[in-house]
Amino acid sequence: MEITNFYLQHVLKAYSQQLSNRARVSRDKAREMTLQRDEVILSQESKKKTMADKVVLQLISQLTGHTERNETALEILNRLSQEYGHPLDVSPNDEEGIVFKVLSETSGEVTGYLPPEENEKMKKRLLEVTRSIVYAHLIE
Repeated sequence: MEITNFYLQHVLKAYSQQLSNRARVSRDKAREMTLQRDEVILSQESKKKTMADKVVLQLISQLTGHTERNETALEILNRLSQEYGHPLDVSPNDEEGIVFKVLSETSGEVTGYLPPEENEKMKKRLLEVTRSIVYAHLIE
């Protein structure tokens, strides 16, 4: 059997392509193995803070929702009412998010709403009070 130069050149070309592919694959594997992998380790305090933030959001949604309020939600409203000097209630509002209502001290009926500036201050205070209560309960 006679092997021509044409066949020999094709065999050598295919062989060189296979060698270059193997070299490229082995380089890529070596590069992947040497790269550092990112790893995030959360501290206990960070985990506690993340958990507390989730609880805070749930409590605020419970305050503004139509569900029955638990002891913690009532404690938050009592603290805000004491700071404001009149009984307060919270309700959702599409435009402002949360609206604070001033209640009558005797009958508990709505006597008015807080002005927009006061409402914004009370929203911030609501978040602060809720966080402090949740953190206090997490430590216990």
